[in-house]
Amino acid sequence: MNIADIADKILSVSEKSGATQAEVYAIRVRTASTYIDDNIPKIGGSMIETGFGLKYIIGKKIGFSSSTLAQEKPQDLVERAISLARVNNEDEKFVSLPEPKKVSDSADRFHDSSTASADSTILMEKAMEVVQGASCDNVTVPNGSLRTSSATFHIRNSLGVDVGSKGTIAFGFFTAKSEDNGSVGEGVQRCWSREINSIDYHGLGQMLKEQALSMLKAKPFKEKWEDSVAVLAPSEGTEMVYNLIGFAVSGENVNKRSSPWSDKMGEKVASENITVIDNGLSERGLLSSIVDDEGVPTQKTTILENGILRSYIFDSYNANQLELQSTGNGIRRTARELAGRFSSPAVCAGTTMEVRPGTKSVDDIIGEIKQGIYVEHFAWPIVDAMSGNFSNEIRNARIIENGELGNPIKYALWVGNLYESIKGSVLVANNPEIHDKRVMPTIAFPNTEIVGQ
Repeated sequence: MNIADIADKILSVSEKSGATQAEVYAIRVRTASTYIDDNIPKIGGSMIETGFGLKYIIGKKIGFSSSTLAQEKPQDLVERAISLARVNNEDEKFVSLPEPKKVSDSADRFHDSSTASADSTILMEKAMEVVQGASCDNVTVPNGSLRTSSATFHIRNSLGVDVGSKGTIAFGFFTAKSEDNGSVGEGVQRCWSREINSIDYHGLGQMLKEQALSMLKAKPFKEKWEDSVAVLAPSEGTEMVYNLIGFAVSGENVNKRSSPWSDKMGEKVASENITVIDNGLSERGLLSSIVDDEGVPTQKTTILENGILRSYIFDSYNANQLELQSTGNGIRRTARELAGRFSSPAVCAGTTMEVRPGTKSVDDIIGEIKQGIYVEHFAWPIVDAMSGNFSNEIRNARIIENGELGNPIKYALWVGNLYESIKGSVLVANNPEIHDKRVMPTIAFPNTEIVGQ
């Protein structure tokens, strides 16, 4: 029996047991992986997981339960959800599950057969290409991993939603280590795609090698530069921009009045160089699908247009509170790991955040900067999404002086406020890359500080 049939069975049992409304989320995920240990790719294995999440509603009381049904029956899942609904308090903000809407696309639009069928042997070959590209006399790849996932999911609810979608993901994480006369350098690279064969694995290895070798010459930064520009490689900038803007435009945070942009619709909140789209139908997006995880058709939503706030994003729960329509942003899946996503209900979250690229190259942007830094790697790129404040440890970077890249540095902090920085003279390059659930280019952030030790 396929997952759609099982979902139908669970829904039928729920309705017969007296549910006011009910929603079943069913997903089957196949994952294959390999990992690298001291330059040697090794088999990591494969796994198939099938799971079901049930939202059971009695009036305004909501119970949620989940199961793989490996050792349970649909009735067990339903009974557990009923017991939770009965003891929970009423959710006065709940209005309704989503009603069915027409979906015109094919369920397999974002599914790649080569990625779905890739086994650990194929992944080992790809990982070996990374090692070969990175390795030389004084550079090794001490660890890394490469994983592919394919997912088929289906949603059934008591209002008539009966729809699903398929997708694939390839993700890799690799580190390189260089050594020379007691000095040690590090390189870090990640790769993301819906198609395993679209990644340049050998080129990825060469980038690792270049990073690791350059850091052999890196020196601690001793100064303090105020009012500086930080040029962030896509891998580092995407994490911060998504966390900041994703928080600010979340319908849940808008309803809670915790978003700094709650009352700023139609106002300019960022540089005119910044246009941001939440695109559930992105051709490069790892979470792209014809419907979200509530069964609502996905769409392309312009969030910021030339710095002006144009829209928030909503799942059905938060949209109903404002008598609005869901924007297709009821999400359970993540771009890094698809397994286990049935065990939680959908939340209001982004699909694929796309930042519109500019017209200038990275070299052109660097050429316009009098004093700043080009960052390839932070210890972890974080920002307080409520306040916009950040203080990030730099691991791999080069100084910029008078429009030219200078010496590599390490052991410095990048400090500032991202809400304020994006209002300034932000420069956006023309090199968009996919990282997690974002497609963004290199971005230069002004009005920040670089603090040495």
